[in-house]
Amino acid sequence: MNRTEIEQAVLKEIHTLPLDKVEATLNFVLSLKSKPIKKRPLGLLKGKVEFSIEDNFKITDEEFLQS
Repeated sequence: MNRTEIEQAVLKEIHTLPLDKVEATLNFVLSLKSKPIKKRPLGLLKGKVEFSIEDNFKITDEEFLQS
């Protein structure tokens, strides 16, 4: 979907909501504008979780895609 299609779909759905839900939706949208985007740091579990892959580990592409 492009931006215009999304906007039209949102407007179509807004028209079916009662007034209190429309106000709640507007408040939510406005809150999105004021909140900064929190980026998740890489290595969030560093030092908490470990794993290792043995040298003899083998898996085919098909096995990997089906897992």
